Amino acid sequence: MLIFSGLALSMAAASATPPPATLVIALAPRSAPGKVDVQSVTVTLSFEGLEADNIGPLLQMPLVSSNVDSVATVLSGLEARDARGVLRLLPRDVELPVQAARDAEIGGPTRQWFADRPVSGGLTVRYSVPAQASLPPRGPAPPFAFSNDGGGTSAAGNIFLMLPPGDTSWRTQVRWDLSDLPRGARGISSYGTGNVAAPEPLKAPQLRMAFYMAGKVSAWPYSAPKSGFFSAWHGQPPFDAQAVMGWTSKLYGQYARFFSQQKPPPYGVFLRYNPVNAGGGVGLYHSFVTTFGQPGGQGSDVAQVQMTLAHEMFHTFSPFIEQPAGLESSWFGEGLATFYQRRLPLRYGLIGPEQFVEDLNFHAGRYYTSSLGEVPNSEVPGRFWADTRIRTLPYDRGMLYFADLDDRVRKKSGGERSLDDLVLAMLVAGKSKKLGNADWEMLLGAELGHGAVEDFHAFLNGRPPLPASDAFGPCFRRISKSLRRYDLGFDTAVLAEPRRVVRGLRAGSAAAQAGLRDGDEIVRPVPQDQLQGDQTMMLTLRIRRDGQESDLTYLPRGEAVSAWQWEILPASNRKTCAL
Repeated sequence: MLIFSGLALSMAAASATPPPATLVIALAPRSAPGKVDVQSVTVTLSFEGLEADNIGPLLQMPLVSSNVDSVATVLSGLEARDARGVLRLLPRDVELPVQAARDAEIGGPTRQWFADRPVSGGLTVRYSVPAQASLPPRGPAPPFAFSNDGGGTSAAGNIFLMLPPGDTSWRTQVRWDLSDLPRGARGISSYGTGNVAAPEPLKAPQLRMAFYMAGKVSAWPYSAPKSGFFSAWHGQPPFDAQAVMGWTSKLYGQYARFFSQQKPPPYGVFLRYNPVNAGGGVGLYHSFVTTFGQPGGQGSDVAQVQMTLAHEMFHTFSPFIEQPAGLESSWFGEGLATFYQRRLPLRYGLIGPEQFVEDLNFHAGRYYTSSLGEVPNSEVPGRFWADTRIRTLPYDRGMLYFADLDDRVRKKSGGERSLDDLVLAMLVAGKSKKLGNADWEMLLGAELGHGAVEDFHAFLNGRPPLPASDAFGPCFRRISKSLRRYDLGFDTAVLAEPRRVVRGLRAGSAAAQAGLRDGDEIVRPVPQDQLQGDQTMMLTLRIRRDGQESDLTYLPRGEAVSAWQWEILPASNRKTCAL
C-alpha cells in the first residue's frame, strides 16, 4: 500500500459544479549521510480537478528542453494514486509540435505517461530525481539542469516536473520539506520564499518555466516581498552579490514604472555557479537565472553581470511575437532586450556612458565581424544550437535593427516619439491576442510609411542594419575599426553534439597551427557566445587522443575586417548622453 504523508487526497464525490483545478508541488531535497550537498529531490504532485481518461496521455515531460536533457529518463520510484487506489503509469516517447512560450519554446521530443484506467478524484504522483550537477552533453545551453554547488541545489521546472497536457489553469502552491537538510536550509522558488502560492492560476508551460532553489541559500532581501524584486543564490559568487542585487532591484523598479505597472508581481533573480558558460542566463516565469564563474574568469565581471540582468528582466515586461512560433521570432524579443539592456540603465543613471558604449561595441563587433551576418532569419531555428554565429543573430542583428528604427522614429517626429511608443503599443495589442509579424508591420506602416515595412522584410531576409552615427545619442559617434572574424577552425556543429569529435579541420587555421587534428575528441563542453565577441579571449580545448587527455589553447580568430563601432565624443557632456 502506498502512503503519502502530508498531502491528503479529496475523497468527496463529484458535485454538479466541479471544484477549481489545484496543484500542490511538494519538494523534499535529500542529502546523503555525512554529505553537505543535496543528492536528490523527492517530488510529490497533488492534483485536484484533473479530468482524464485512459485514452490520452495523463502526464508529460520534455526529454530535451532548449538543449538540456530533462530527468524524464532517470527519475526513479514513480508512484501514482487517486481516489480508487494505485494507478499504473506507462511511458511513451513522442515528438510534439514546437510552440512559442514567450522567449522560449515548448514541444519537441517528449515523454508521456498513460494511466491504465481513468482517474477518479484527486491524483497524487510521487517520484525522485537526481540533483547532482552535470555538464551539458550538447554544449551551449541555458541553466535549467540541476546544480548542487555550495550546499544548495537548483533547477528549472521544465526539466523535472511531470504535468498534464492541455490548457488547464492550476491554482498552484509550492511546499518545501527541508527536514533532511542541515539547520538553516531554505526553499525559494519563482513564486517567493518558502511555502507559497503562485500569484495567479498557471498553465503547464508557465509551471515549467519557474525556478526552484533549496538548501544553503543566501537571499536579498532576506524574505521575499509580496510584490516586486527578490533574489537568491547558492555557492560563492566572485563579486558582492548583495550590492549587485541592490542595483538590480533599483533597475527593476524603473522597469515597472516604464511599463506602467503600479504593483508589479513578485520577481526573483537566481544566481548559481556555471562551470561551462558562466555569465549567461535565461528568463523564466517572473524570474531570471544568471550564472557566475571563477574569480577573474568568465561570469565574474560585475558590468557584464549587470547587462545580463538588465537584458533578462526586460523580458518579464516586454511583448513577444509568437507567430511564427519559437526561435524564428526571437529577433523581436531578444533584439529588444539587447537594445534596452543599456538604453534604460543609462537613462535612469544606473550606468555611465563608458559602460554603455562598451556593451554596445561588444554586440556590434560580434555582429559586424560575423561571416554569417547576412543569413536570413528563417534559417535561425534550424541552426540555432549548432553555430554560435547563428545563435547570436537575434540578439545582435535585432538590436541594431531596433537602434536604427528608434533613430528614424525620433528624427521624423522631432523627438516626440521613439521606439518606446511602438513597444508599448505592441504590449497593449498582446493583451488580447497572440502577436505576429503583421501586427508589427501595421505599427511600422502607421509610424514611418510603407518603406519601413519593406525595410523590415529586408532585415528578415538578412540585410545588415546600420544605425546612423548619432543613433545612440548625442555623446556617441560611429567609427570603423579593424577587427578579426571569429574562426573556430573546424566544423562548428561538432561542439553541439553529445560526442564532440573534430572534423572539417582547416589547414592554416589557428586551431590547426595549435596542433588540433581531425579525430580528436573534445571531452568538455565549449561555450562560444562570449568568446565570439571578445577579440582577445583564448579558447582552451580539453582533448582526448589515443586514450590520453591534454589541453590545447589558441586564439580563435581569422581574417581582419572593417567593423562598425561607436566611441564617446571627446567634448560631450556626460549628463546629457541618455535618450
